Parts: sequence; structure tokens; C-alpha cells
Amino acid sequence: MSAARLFALFAILLTLAPADTPSSPFPLSVSASGRHLADRSGTPLLVVGDTAWSLVAQLNEADIARYLDDRAGRGFNAIIVNLIEHKFASHAPNNLAGVSPFLSPGDFAHPNPAYFDYAHAAVAEANRRGISVWLCAAYLGWDGGDEGFFKEIKAAGPAALRQYGRFVGERFKDLPNIVWMMGGDFALSASERWAGGELAAGLREGGATQLMTAHGGQTSGVETYGQQPWLAIDTVYTYKDDLRPQLLDARARQPIRPFVLIETIYEGEHDAKPEHIRRQSWTAMLSGAAGQFFGNNPIWHFDGPTLFPAPDTWSDALDNPGSRDMTRLGSFLREHRWADLEPTQDPVATMAGNTPGVPAPVSAATSDNALTIVYVPSLGTVPHAVVVDPKRLARVSSAMWFNPAKDGALVDTNFHRHPNGTLWTPGDNGTNAGDWVLVLQAK
Repeated sequence: MSAARLFALFAILLTLAPADTPSSPFPLSVSASGRHLADRSGTPLLVVGDTAWSLVAQLNEADIARYLDDRAGRGFNAIIVNLIEHKFASHAPNNLAGVSPFLSPGDFAHPNPAYFDYAHAAVAEANRRGISVWLCAAYLGWDGGDEGFFKEIKAAGPAALRQYGRFVGERFKDLPNIVWMMGGDFALSASERWAGGELAAGLREGGATQLMTAHGGQTSGVETYGQQPWLAIDTVYTYKDDLRPQLLDARARQPIRPFVLIETIYEGEHDAKPEHIRRQSWTAMLSGAAGQFFGNNPIWHFDGPTLFPAPDTWSDALDNPGSRDMTRLGSFLREHRWADLEPTQDPVATMAGNTPGVPAPVSAATSDNALTIVYVPSLGTVPHAVVVDPKRLARVSSAMWFNPAKDGALVDTNFHRHPNGTLWTPGDNGTNAGDWVLVLQAK
């Protein structure tokens, strides 16, 4: 049987299966506080995300299942996926079986149902595993260039894009695990915002009721599209070393929206070390984010065309340190009242000596101050001094160190021996780095 026939059979079989399961967390909504996403019972849902941009265009059905099983087993509950891929797939814009998303190249007014049936089946597989798909329906591409479809969209015009949105909305309206993502790596000018507005309107006209967000060009969702009524979830997208200011800006915006760290430096790119990847994710979660997305090269393109050389295959990279660290982060937060944490206004802890250029500890606490979490970045493998606010420390009944890089029991800080508020990190966390998480429980 040909690959194309196998793809078609896979799509048909999956569309016959039920859309969700009794334990499904979907559909998602915005929580009553406006700060988080909530599952279908109204319980705040922590977004632990992965980037799988080329999943639809690059993988066959067996590899889709393999990838999703791995991510679900590690506690990932969200992935970013391009519905259509312009460049970063082996046969782009066609899928692996050679099926094109359009009946004519780049013709948004005439999508190819066979392609979208296969994509629907892939998203349905994620739904069965409790994974939300942040689905970019028409990826624009960096600065509107050849990585995405902005040139074709601009040539087709607003009416064609809206018609395409209606088609996609009607085809995917039954899948409750979707979060629609407008844009894609492009900081649009105000005159070009129709590329999100027309698509969003078309999706709604097609019957899609799922939440919507946006992916800018190292800009937030609101910065990219403005205060649009369809923009339910804001995003932070930055490659700056200190993420905290932009995260706090997103939290301070009115009206209140949940926001996620949608993109920053990926594992396997920009010479990023594991401790840098951890610092990004912990900074997001201690700065008020509803969740964060981790990225890995080559997982995001699944061994397709890429921007950076990849030393591993995507399947080998599934167990790289970043994936294990994100599992550890998610498990820790779910056990520690994550939805009650608020970024602290004043520093809870500082590095002794305040060395210029050294990243500062990042902290959050519950409103009753019963729990304070501090991420202390790495300064090498030897123990280093951290000065904790003495007033906060005076209320503490226990102070423990959590290792964000390796599984193990919490380590007691012996803080009672340090009345001046100086605590020492345990040193090497077992990975030739020295970042630790301080857990302060109040009396």
C-alpha cells in the first residue's frame, strides 16, 4: 500500500474515533481571576508546553503517536504546531506523503480537504492524550519572508484569508483541545494586522469556538495585534537574557489576560547550556505566567530543514536534559500551589556581593506568604551565598533546596544557623551547574 493511501486510512480511522475522553481536561477557558487557563471543571491548568512546529507536515502516523506518547508521559500538556508548513519540512508545503494543503500552490481560497483531514487526525491524537495543540493556522514567517506564508496571504488578500479561516474553523470546530494561534514570527505593522483579524473572524464564522492567542516576532501578542477581542491569551516572546521585565509587563497589562512564555532560546541553539534553559522556564513561572513553552532543536522540525545544525535526531533528543528538566518543573509546581503564586514586588533574595552581570534570583510567593519560591541561578559548582530578606526569613518554619536539574529529595538549608539571613546553596546540582530552587514555608 502506498504512503499516500496509508496516510488517508490513518486520517479516516481517527476521524471516526470519539473527540475526547471522560478524563479530558478540554475545552480550556480563562480562569475566573483572568490569570490562568482552566480545564473543563474550572480548575487552573498549568501549561507545560513543547514546540512541535513541523509535526503535521513532517511526521507519519507512527511517529506522531511516538512523539505524543513521549511528551504525555513526561507531563507535557501543550504543543505548538503549524497547520501548514512553508519551509521547515522535507516536502513543504506538502506533507510527508506528498499531499498539498492547497489545490493550487499558495491558493488560500481553495484548500485541499485531504491535507486537512490528516492534520485533523493528528490533533485528535493529541486530544486523546490530554495535550492541547496551539495551532498556527497560517504561519506568517520571520519578518514576512520565505519561512512562512505572508507573501501568499498578502497576494491573496483579506477575503481569501477569511474564506480559508471559515474552511479551517468548520473542519476543526469539533476538537476541544485547540488553542488557535494567529501570526507566527512576524511583528506586524498596524496596517498589516488584518492578517490576524481576518483569519480569526473566519475561524469563528466556521464554527471554531476555542480560545485564541498570537505569536509575534519577538513581540507579545498584544504588541503584535493590539487589544483585539479575539485575543484571549497574551504571549511573551523574547531572546533577551533577562526575561523578567517583559514577563512583568505582560502581567501588568489591562485588561488582565493569562499569558505564557511562548518562545525564547531553544535547547540546541545559540550555545545554550541546560542551566540557561532552566532559568528561562523558572523565571517565567515565578513571574506570573500561566505556563511556558520549551523548545528543542531538532524536535521542533523533526529532522527537517532547520536554522541551526542539529547534533541529534529528534527521537534521540526526546530524552535530552531540557525535556527532563521541564518534567521536573511541572511536577514541582503542581505540588506547590503554583496557581496561588504571585511575583514578589521586592527581592526576596539577592546574591551575596551583587556581582555585576550575574543574573538575580527570581521569586514568587502566595498572597498569605505561607509559601515563597526562589529560583537561584547558577554561579558555578561551588556553594554560594544567598542573602534572604530577614523579615521574611523570621516567619519561616522550614527552608529547603529543590534540585531543578536532577531528581532527589529536598535538601535542608539549616537556615536556623544563619540569623543574618545568609543561606548557602548546596553547590553542584549533579550536572556540573549550581542552580537551585529555595522553598520557604512560613510558620
